[in-house]
Amino acid sequence: MAKRILVPIDGSNLVERTITYACEVAKNTGSKVTLIHVVTFPHKVEPWVPTDPRPFEEAGLKIIERAEQIAKNLGVDWQTRLERTFGNAAQVILRAAEEGKFDLIVIGAKGHNLLANLMVGSICDTVVHNAPCPVLVVR
Repeated sequence: MAKRILVPIDGSNLVERTITYACEVAKNTGSKVTLIHVVTFPHKVEPWVPTDPRPFEEAGLKIIERAEQIAKNLGVDWQTRLERTFGNAAQVILRAAEEGKFDLIVIGAKGHNLLANLMVGSICDTVVHNAPCPVLVVR
């Protein structure tokens, strides 16, 4: 039975549904929820790509704040994590799941970055195929 649930979140429209589902599972099992958002910084490949990380950090913090409010309203035991990477967010999520010894990952089927999904595969697909624990995909 899941006692520790990891919930990767992004700025997509599916995030509220994903958090709600994870919180319902947590309520029914007495589990603790960890909401994780990974800020992905772009590699500077063009002169117009911003190098200042602050806008990315600020956007990530807004996503975390929204997620916290949803979890708080649902009345579960939760915590948040904000991670940063220049690489693939899925790898950060997988490392967090393994290091934190999570029993379940609840993830949205589609994120907000369509272009990245088309180019390198979706974060959800990578997590599903490589997770160290069961993964529940919310559609």
